[in-house]
Amino acid sequence: MNHHPDYENTVDVLTKASPLKQAFTHTEIETFAKMAECKEYDEGASIMTEGEPAASLMLVLKGEVRVLSKDHQLAKLGVGEIFGEGLFSNEGIRMANVQASEKTAVIIFTLEHYETLIKIDPITALKLKLFFESVYEQNKAQNDKFFHVDSKKYLALIAHNEMKSSLVGFVKEHYKLINQFPLVATGTTGLLLFKETGLTLSRKVKSGPLGGDQAVGNMISNNNICGVIFFRDPLSAHPHQADIAALGRLCDVYQIPFATNPSTAEAVLTHLSNSSSTDTRHGNPALEKYQERQSQVVKN
Repeated sequence: MNHHPDYENTVDVLTKASPLKQAFTHTEIETFAKMAECKEYDEGASIMTEGEPAASLMLVLKGEVRVLSKDHQLAKLGVGEIFGEGLFSNEGIRMANVQASEKTAVIIFTLEHYETLIKIDPITALKLKLFFESVYEQNKAQNDKFFHVDSKKYLALIAHNEMKSSLVGFVKEHYKLINQFPLVATGTTGLLLFKETGLTLSRKVKSGPLGGDQAVGNMISNNNICGVIFFRDPLSAHPHQADIAALGRLCDVYQIPFATNPSTAEAVLTHLSNSSSTDTRHGNPALEKYQERQSQVVKN
C-alpha cells in the first residue's frame, strides 16, 4: 500500500501525542495511519461545518484548530488531538464547526477508509469504532451540559446580615407559599434558611460581596427570575453597594417584582401566586427601544 507523504510523522504523532497511544498498540496505530490521508488548510479555512454528514475523522498533524458552535468557542485543538469522532455516532452528523487557527495539516480518516480497514483488519477496525464511539459520547455530554438552557423561573431570596433574622421570620410565616417556587439564594442566606426553616433551595449562588448579587442579576437577564425578595439593611454601608444598586436596576429593566421589606414581599408573593404563570414581567418600552437601536448598530 502506498503511504501518504506524512505517514512517518503521522505514526510519530499518533504514538506520542494522541489519545490513541494508551488504547492501541504500535502496530494498530500504523495500520490506522496507512489508511489515512493528509490535507493542509490555510489560516481561517473551514475544515468542518456543523450539521453536515460526519463522513470523516480528523487528527491535527501540525498547527491548531478552533472548535466552534452557536457563537461559542468550545475548544482549541493542537497536534495529536482528534475531532470529527461523530463518524462513529448513531447521529452521524457534525456537532460543531472546526476552523484552522493557523496554517494547519490534518490527517483524514474517512468512512471509505474504515470500510477498507474492516476487510483488512476487522479486529482493529472494531476496536477503533468502539474507542471513537466512547470519545463521541463524552464530548457530546460535555457539549449538552455547556449548552443546557435552564427554563425555570426562580424566586430569589436575599438578605443582608442584619436582616437575615427578618427574612427567616418572613419565610416561616409564608413557608407554604414560598415553597411553591423554585428558589435561589445567596450563600449564607440559603444555609440559614435551611437550618432555621427547612426550606430547600433549587439553586445557590455565592454571598453578595463575593458576586452573588451579580449572579442573580445574570439570572434576571437570562429570564430565570420571577421575583426578588431582598431584605436590605438601609442603615449600614456595604462594600458591594454597586452590585446591590445594579441588581435593583436590572429588576427595573426587565420588569421583575422587587421587594425590599416584609410588607412589599407579601405583595410580591401575592402577585406571583395569583399569576397564571411565573412569567409575570410587563413590557418595558425603554428596553424595547434600546434593543431596537442595538439591532440597528449591528446591521450597520
